[in-house]
Amino acid sequence: MSAQDEVAAPVACRVLLVGECNPYGSDPEFALYCHPPGCSGHRLRRILGLSEDQYLDLHRANLCTGDWSKEQAKFRASELLNPTSPWNVLVLCGRKVTETYEKLVFDGVPLVAFSSRVGSFGIRLISLPHPSGRNAALWNPLARARARELLRVAVPEVPWGSADGHAEKVTA
Repeated sequence: MSAQDEVAAPVACRVLLVGECNPYGSDPEFALYCHPPGCSGHRLRRILGLSEDQYLDLHRANLCTGDWSKEQAKFRASELLNPTSPWNVLVLCGRKVTETYEKLVFDGVPLVAFSSRVGSFGIRLISLPHPSGRNAALWNPLARARARELLRVAVPEVPWGSADGHAEKVTA
């Protein structure tokens, strides 16, 4: 492991990107995968402003395999809230994912898009709109900036926005 790998390792351990389901299959490696161009993972990588390597270093998971199932989503969401997991920040992509966690963690109290709240086991939940093509108009430059700012505050060691030259240091 190189010195650069040692520096990058803790970054990946703190963040989990959570999606709905993958139409390309159930292999966990392909959850929110950033290929092919135009898929949700590709859009999310661009929204976050990360290089492909930076993006793929983050943990990624889907709540369902195949079609969306509320029962399967709830079960998987519970698994991902494990206090022994390597992440302490979950980025919830889309309304279905956010609603699943609202019911589990906050007794149904809404977590609105572009907001953040600490839940079970001290895990921070950040809600973002789904990065699908259906929400393309929603993901304007102001929305991207808001998402990156939320993430910079939660996980300042990740260079959010660096792939497009808009990374900024957040000072406490």
